[in-house]
Amino acid sequence: MALPMNIDTLKATLGKRTGLAKSNRFAIYMNLPIVSVNPTRLLTNFASGNFNPMQVLNDPRDISLLCESCSLPGRQVTTAEHTYKLKPIKKAYGYLNEDVSFTFLLTGDYYMKGMFDSWQGSVFNQERGTMNYKDDYTSNVIIQQLNDKHLPIYTCTLRNAFPTTVSAVELSNGNENQVSRVTVSLAYDDWDDNASFAGAAIGALASKLLS
Repeated sequence: MALPMNIDTLKATLGKRTGLAKSNRFAIYMNLPIVSVNPTRLLTNFASGNFNPMQVLNDPRDISLLCESCSLPGRQVTTAEHTYKLKPIKKAYGYLNEDVSFTFLLTGDYYMKGMFDSWQGSVFNQERGTMNYKDDYTSNVIIQQLNDKHLPIYTCTLRNAFPTTVSAVELSNGNENQVSRVTVSLAYDDWDDNASFAGAAIGALASKLLS
C-alpha cells in the first residue's frame, strides 16, 4: 500500500529534519604542509603598490573564504560476479574512493594558484627527477556542510591528501569582466565522516560497559 503523500506530510518531514541542507553553506579546513612564498610575486605587488604584509601568511580562513565550490567524496563498492544456483550474483571485495575537486577564486596576488603550485611541487623534486616521501607532502583536509546558523551538520575528513591536478587558468581578451579561477583535485588515502567517529566512540563505550 502506498504511503499517503501531500504537501503537509512533506512539510512535516522537513520540519522534523530541520529543513533542507543548502549546498552554498560549507567550510573547508586545510592543514597545509610547509609551502614557500614566491618572492617574485611579492616584489611585483610591492612595486605596484599592492603589497600587504599579511600576504606572507597562509591563513586557513582565506582558503575557506576563497573556495567557490567543492564536493563531498563518494565511495564505490567494488564487486565481482560469481554464479549461485545458475544465476550470476555480485559479491563485494573492496571499495574505491573518488578524488575530490575544489574551485578557488584567484585574488590579485594569485595566492591560491601559488599555494597549490608550491604544495604540488613538494611532491617531487623537478630538478633531480625524484619523488619525495609521502609523509612530507600529505595533509588532512576537512570539509563541512553547515546549517543556517553556520554550525556543522556533516563533517568529512580526507586522510593524507595531496594535490594531483592543478588546472590551467584560462586567459582571454574576451573575459574582461570575469574572475579567474583555479580548480584543484586532491587524492587521499581514505575518508571518514563524523558519523563513523560517533559510531566508533559509542561502540568503544558499549564494549567498556559490557566488559
